[in-house]
Amino acid sequence: MTYKNGIKEYTLTGVIFGVPMGILFGLIHLSLLLGIITGFLCGFLFTLLIFLFMKYQEKKFDKKRTEIAKERKIICDGAATINGNGGWLFFTENGIEFYPHKINISTEEIVIPMNTIESVTANKNQILVRASGKTVEIVVSHNKGWKKQIEGALNLS
Repeated sequence: MTYKNGIKEYTLTGVIFGVPMGILFGLIHLSLLLGIITGFLCGFLFTLLIFLFMKYQEKKFDKKRTEIAKERKIICDGAATINGNGGWLFFTENGIEFYPHKINISTEEIVIPMNTIESVTANKNQILVRASGKTVEIVVSHNKGWKKQIEGALNLS
């Protein structure tokens, strides 16, 4: 199962970017109308660019999905962020695997073997995976779905 961003996530992204831009432009030009129009346009454009970037990443990580599926069963996958680095997260029969985008500060792949995972909790827009005594914070869409899949595979529920 591939978890993808939905309209809620894209709308929130546009609002979070558009509102401050609208306020900034409105204050610079001392115009409420200009601020509202600029905020809406900036938010819409930013959302569109993020949407296109995510579609590109989904397509790009299809190759990685095919590679992994040849060797092990993929339970679920989707876009994720770990320590500020964006990329793609796979939960396989062997554990959790994170493959970052090439344009991150760190391009180090992260692997959390299944037998080291102690617990998983959902918090806001992330899952907190406790493994080998350390907690890894992973920002994902559909965090409750991820938690359910991991707990089901580990029989932690």
